[in-house]
Amino acid sequence: MRRLILGVIIAVLVAAMPIAAISADTIVTCKNPAGYGNYHYAGIVSKEKSGFTDDKITGGLFTLVRVNKKEYDILFVDVRQTIISHMQDGGAVRLLRKGKDDATFLVFYPGMLIELYTFYRDASGSEHFDILQSKGGDKMHVHKSTLMTGNCSGLNLNLLHNPD
Repeated sequence: MRRLILGVIIAVLVAAMPIAAISADTIVTCKNPAGYGNYHYAGIVSKEKSGFTDDKITGGLFTLVRVNKKEYDILFVDVRQTIISHMQDGGAVRLLRKGKDDATFLVFYPGMLIELYTFYRDASGSEHFDILQSKGGDKMHVHKSTLMTGNCSGLNLNLLHNPD
């Protein structure tokens, strides 16, 4: 059932993307990241609500796709149950490094958001991802830093080029 739902989500995303992205290849799909967040005493966050807390995206679904030979996108469903493409939302997605069993991508929105996504296969063969996130700047109402991790399936690092 989950694969059917994921297939429908990806079909909807592909239909909504520009022609260049129609031939996107799925590299990996990941879900339910959890970890810790540090809410800064800034913007709309009061001193009482600032500091470290457990953080998670329940039902969060992330799919890394190759749009063309050297371009990538990360599609995700967040707590609002909305499908978002980082590229379509104005973000930039860059492959920073690639190893035999892992790869790290930078996602950034100038003046607002920086994220590092690491997708990897551990020594037992299980697939995971980590998200390291920094939100801030004058355009962000909530400033925070997070580190979350979740499980993945279908990791195909052969679809990645070697970064320059």
